Amino acid sequence: MANIKDVARAAGVSVSTVSRVINDSASVVPEKKQAVLKAMAEMKYQPNTLARALVNNRTDCIGLLVGEIESPFFGQLMAGVHRIVMDAGKHVIVTAGYHKPDLERSSIRFLQERRCDGLIIHSKALPDEEIIELLEQDTPVMVINRLIPGWEDHCVYLDNEYGAYLATRHLINKGHKKIAYIGTNIEIEDGNHRVKGYSKAFTEAGLNIDNRAIVKAFPDEEGGHAAMAEVLQRDLGVTAVFAYNDAMAAGAMLMMQDAAIALPEQISIVGFDDVILARILKPHLTTIRYPINEMGALAAQLVLHRLNEKYQKVDQPLRFTPRLVERQSVRSM
Repeated sequence: MANIKDVARAAGVSVSTVSRVINDSASVVPEKKQAVLKAMAEMKYQPNTLARALVNNRTDCIGLLVGEIESPFFGQLMAGVHRIVMDAGKHVIVTAGYHKPDLERSSIRFLQERRCDGLIIHSKALPDEEIIELLEQDTPVMVINRLIPGWEDHCVYLDNEYGAYLATRHLINKGHKKIAYIGTNIEIEDGNHRVKGYSKAFTEAGLNIDNRAIVKAFPDEEGGHAAMAEVLQRDLGVTAVFAYNDAMAAGAMLMMQDAAIALPEQISIVGFDDVILARILKPHLTTIRYPINEMGALAAQLVLHRLNEKYQKVDQPLRFTPRLVERQSVRSM
């Protein structure tokens, strides 16, 4: 295996010149640079990335903490971040915290130990104080899907309350008055904000909320199935359901179909996120568009710019606004 001395010898230059070409740390005469690059290609020389990181204090890696690896929602987040980071000639190291404090904490420590140049953090379990300690360090950090008071310029987030309000208002405008909400049993701000939006739509329409129609479970397909079963068992006469996310909506739809309940003829349903699942389900799911791919891309662009101003700065609001996507899962009363 060729080493840097072999490359220098083949190119007819000094080892320091090869080093400058590899690290792009200083100007090199074009002829010498081409000779080095040619020698590297012919000898299939691979620079020692760890050594480069120690010299430049850069690893060319951006660390990304997500909630769950297997979730379609976080798949979109990862794709948005990865596209921007790869275009910048860097790489992404991904780990997951599964909405648990210890796992989120150890995952962030893992990324720090890998000397990531910047971090993009999706944390729901850690308190603001711990996130602020992270933001106060020298490494550029962007927080996604969460707003930290006083650190608004480091947070890319969605107006979750407005999204839930849109979903519930849509059902009310279609003539539904008995609307169940199946939400997350994880104590995160998203869940609280979506309950507020659901409640706001009821209040605005002059309708009373039946707290028995609010059922919480783990925010996946199984949780949605269980929550919907509980709603039906309570026999509240609901004609519509608003689900915390598309995964819960999918579970609820499966449960209703197994129970021979026609969708949307007997019960309508609205989800949240607009992942690919929403377009596959039958009937196709009316849902709230959560632009997590675009949010991830923006967070990546801001981290790169803070890392080095040669990367383009994007001037746009860090708060994203959700929108309703109408499909086939809601009928008018």
